[in-house]
Amino acid sequence: MIEQVITSIESFGLLGVIIWMFAEEFLPVPSAIAPVVAGFILINTSNPLIAVILSFVLIGVLGSAASVASSYLTFGIGYYGGRPAIEKYGKYFSVNWNQVQAFDQHFNSGRVHIYLFLFRAFPLMPLSVISGSAGFFRIDPKLYGYWSFLGMVPRNFTLGLLGWYLAEDYVTAITVIGKFTTITALLFVFLVGFYFIFRREKLVEKYGKTKGLINP
Repeated sequence: MIEQVITSIESFGLLGVIIWMFAEEFLPVPSAIAPVVAGFILINTSNPLIAVILSFVLIGVLGSAASVASSYLTFGIGYYGGRPAIEKYGKYFSVNWNQVQAFDQHFNSGRVHIYLFLFRAFPLMPLSVISGSAGFFRIDPKLYGYWSFLGMVPRNFTLGLLGWYLAEDYVTAITVIGKFTTITALLFVFLVGFYFIFRREKLVEKYGKTKGLINP
């Protein structure tokens, strides 16, 4: 799959970057690969200042806009499918929607936009995990898009600049990044699931029927 990313960006340039950063949300490709490859291929200069400008505009801004646009598909699946799935299958895992609401309320104290920004800005965090989670907890779609974009601009800008700086060594970098991205995703899901399982009843008792960002 990495070879296809490289070939597409080499052939189509900026359009290839936009296409891959749009598609990476729902393809089995580490989300950090496209901006790193784009930095190596598109930023054809030895001037650091020009490299910074190109990485920011082409990869940071345009690439992030494409990523956020595509992420609404995963966000929508979590938003509209999360609650029905819990209500239908949650009984098999002793999970109900009230527990999910209490879990959301526990972490939502007017700082959800900060969490969203930080998770999006972290280069090793898989984008689809954040998109699906944000939809599942029914974060306001406009707030989601705005803070996702703000978080992804520095992320993709940095990864693009990394690809330019490493030059031919970028292949090694994306291999390492891909492995750590998988580890990060598994660790994130495990920790959140572990915390939820052992704290859900206490959280329901604490927050009762109060509502956070989750709609009834």
